[in-house]
Amino acid sequence: MSMEPLATITVLAFIVEFVTEIIKSIFPGLKEIGSKQAAAVIGMLICLVTQSGLLTLLNITVSFVYLDYLITGLIISRGSNVIHDLFKQFEKK
Repeated sequence: MSMEPLATITVLAFIVEFVTEIIKSIFPGLKEIGSKQAAAVIGMLICLVTQSGLLTLLNITVSFVYLDYLITGLIISRGSNVIHDLFKQFEKK
């Protein structure tokens, strides 16, 4: 497996983390009730705008690419450590 998909998704995950932290610093009340939801929305928006889908990056045929973007957005909203763990699982298989 090429490292390019891992690099792309990891960079997007870092961007989501940074943007989410900035938003949480602007809206302190978001820390307790909505930071995961905010990260999910930011992740999905970034994937839609950049047209980055994990399945597509892994050369898996997707008939509805927007679903790929949304799923990828949810995955990257969990952070870069989760992305790294996910790719380690792919490497084992």
